[in-house]
Amino acid sequence: MSSNQGYGQYCPLAMASTLLGNRWTLLLIREFMEGSTRFNDLARGLPLLSRSLLKRRLQELEDNRLITHRPGSRGKSGECRLTPAGEDLTKVIFQMATWGQEWIDEEPSLKDIDGRFLIWDMGRNVKPTDFLPNPFTVHFIFEDAPEEIREHWLVFEQNEVDACYIDPGKDVDVFVETDLRTMTRVWMGWCSLEAAIRDGDMVVTGQPLYIDRMREWLGLSSLASTQKRPVTQRIGQALSQ
Repeated sequence: MSSNQGYGQYCPLAMASTLLGNRWTLLLIREFMEGSTRFNDLARGLPLLSRSLLKRRLQELEDNRLITHRPGSRGKSGECRLTPAGEDLTKVIFQMATWGQEWIDEEPSLKDIDGRFLIWDMGRNVKPTDFLPNPFTVHFIFEDAPEEIREHWLVFEQNEVDACYIDPGKDVDVFVETDLRTMTRVWMGWCSLEAAIRDGDMVVTGQPLYIDRMREWLGLSSLASTQKRPVTQRIGQALSQ
């Protein structure tokens, strides 16, 4: 069972809260929902989670039969996958995320953005399209990020996209210069790409074809289609305290 202290109630909600209430557990399920199965990919999706704690959370999920672990062979890393119970839980997680996108004020979360997670999330949701060359490389420069993680690259190649934190050594087709707040707001659908470029919050250079059709290959977060409630209805100011 989870290491959380129980609530002393037989209520199924109390039981579920005891099982899932540990820090990072729900976000770890989110990473499985996004297709990650290997330890290093899970770690890239949760860059602020220590590897030792990640191992512990994975063990807890396995002990509670929410994931299964299949060891690797010939030196390869193993894989973890959701069980039927874990798969059923994803419906709940998605509804929670949708509720958060609709109702919670995003401003507190924009004060401390991790660019590593942002580029990783973008890399697994962008959309390779037929009009792009192979390979196609985008160089992002986040002017407000710490120097060591200021530059990132997305490399589209053979219908796959690789998110890179070091220079992949390929010719760059598009340069995007912006700040983490603007990129996050565009990615989450809280600000349009066109408005960010028009207002000078994002500077994009490269061939006009790739820039004019940027929305097609950049895409949006999987939650961007959920519209925010008006500011007067939102909750969540306490998150900033």
